[in-house]
Amino acid sequence: VIDPAGKRRIVGIFKGELIYRRSDISVALTAKKWRYQGRKVREAELSKPAKTVKARKKSEPKTFRALTSYGVSDTSEQKVDDESYVEDDGMDHIFGRWQTEEWSPEPVGPNDEIPVNEYKNIELALINPGLVHLEVRGIAKVAKKLGLPYAPCLLGFEGHGGNRTPTIRGIVVHEHNADLLRCAYTEWESQAVEQEHAQRRKAIYGRWKRLIAGMLTKERLDRQYGGEENK
Repeated sequence: VIDPAGKRRIVGIFKGELIYRRSDISVALTAKKWRYQGRKVREAELSKPAKTVKARKKSEPKTFRALTSYGVSDTSEQKVDDESYVEDDGMDHIFGRWQTEEWSPEPVGPNDEIPVNEYKNIELALINPGLVHLEVRGIAKVAKKLGLPYAPCLLGFEGHGGNRTPTIRGIVVHEHNADLLRCAYTEWESQAVEQEHAQRRKAIYGRWKRLIAGMLTKERLDRQYGGEENK
């Protein structure tokens, strides 16, 4: 889209088409997508999109079901101011750079609840200062046992068109809980390995026991009935 101020800076005409400066041309994005660029649509501009385009059909994600809460406290839903202006008309409202300002997620304190989106997870690209992403398999179980609040982390989407599925890996916790959770996970993992080895040994001993019992039974039957058959 063309910056409104740039429309007054015409540099020429080619085959009847007006020519503008490249610097006056701006990428147009939806309010949400500007967030990923570290910018936010100004509130006064929300009702004045630079352009409207037909929205793509969105399918509901089927591979992830959000829980009502995680950890020991209810997570608060993250508020997105520039998404409050939405018209259900099948159109996407897009905005130019001149309609935006610099933006970053609000810091989260040690006693603050973990802010999540409508699907009860946190996008890694929009993670708040004061939170840490821990991408370790099974660490959510440890956080739950310790009673630490956490939320699943959305890394992005895979697939194309209407077949895109969310990629959920790891969890997000408060920064001051990260080291505690890492240490607890290491201890839990070692205990899990020992328990697995103990179960494996028990299973091996059980198989040997059954094998020996079977051999002794066969030997006893051969002594009792094998001699009579020979006679």
